[in-house]
Amino acid sequence: MFRTRVTDMLGIKYPIFLGGMTMNGNGELAAAVSNAGGLGVVAQNPGWSDKSERVETVRRHVKLARELTDKPIGANLTILLIDEYVQKHLAMLIEEKVDVVTLSGGNPKKVLPWLKDAGIKTVCVVANVRQAVSAQEGGADMVVCEGYEAGGLEGADELTTMVLTPLVVDAVDIPVISAGGIGTGRSFMAAMALGAEGVQMGTAFLPTVECNAHQKTKEAIVASGDVASLIMHRSTGVLSRVLKTDFTKKVHEMDKRYEFDELRALMGGGQRADKDKPEAFNRAYRGQMLGDLETGYTAAGQVAGLLKEIKPAAQVIHDIVSEAETIAHRWAAKCDLTRGQNEDTALELRI
Repeated sequence: MFRTRVTDMLGIKYPIFLGGMTMNGNGELAAAVSNAGGLGVVAQNPGWSDKSERVETVRRHVKLARELTDKPIGANLTILLIDEYVQKHLAMLIEEKVDVVTLSGGNPKKVLPWLKDAGIKTVCVVANVRQAVSAQEGGADMVVCEGYEAGGLEGADELTTMVLTPLVVDAVDIPVISAGGIGTGRSFMAAMALGAEGVQMGTAFLPTVECNAHQKTKEAIVASGDVASLIMHRSTGVLSRVLKTDFTKKVHEMDKRYEFDELRALMGGGQRADKDKPEAFNRAYRGQMLGDLETGYTAAGQVAGLLKEIKPAAQVIHDIVSEAETIAHRWAAKCDLTRGQNEDTALELRI
């Protein structure tokens, strides 16, 4: 029922993507999303490992996903700068013949030709119209326009999904996938009404059985409410939306007071996650992988308040599609009813 250019280009049943969550796009979750008809995406650093080991860690998760599904599989690559690590990561994804690569966090133009030459479909995550147009000019097959409601790193322009989606749809000819604040059939249909041809979801897949996030973190997400998240690090210009906890509220207050030295000390000064030295775990690792939300944090979007239970990824997709189909049928029925009552007038639609 929800066939779009996205489903046709990628050979998937539903235009629903797993967002490229840095630590939590593990192979099991990616395979589960793909098996359910969406596009599973292996993250940039599932489970978290040192940069020297990261390429092989991602390779293992890609291979695991391949073992668990015969459906298309994607992988995310962050390209803040085209260094030796990015080149190795890219070469590995090409070698493993992933079906789709989602690019985020930098200018994709130098990377896109390599992927195109390898026959890999490309998706660029953008936060404004200029980035979307640039991605199209660089040869991207489609773009994900990610609104300010999304979890994790945010665009500096703070454009919401409701505004950003139609702006990007009007500016480019390639398919647009909408992201940020999406996790139900209602928001899926809203994105489609705005002109999107698919949706990307990250937070909605965090509290799933297959996700590698800690059980306590999943429970905290489904227990949250309407003001579930906040923006950290506004003072540094690197905005990040995270689950609201006593710890992240403390960081937020330091942000407002521009207490840079105290903030750096609180966050560990950028220390790496070292599994042999728990005291050196970075704060995101503590929150997402260890379930420690008293001294750590987890990325989470505003949609967290709508998530009420931990369930399999397939159930997430089934519930969204089922609700969306109900809405679509209701619209169709009301259109037919209104048309019959107003044969000589313009069509009205009342929901």
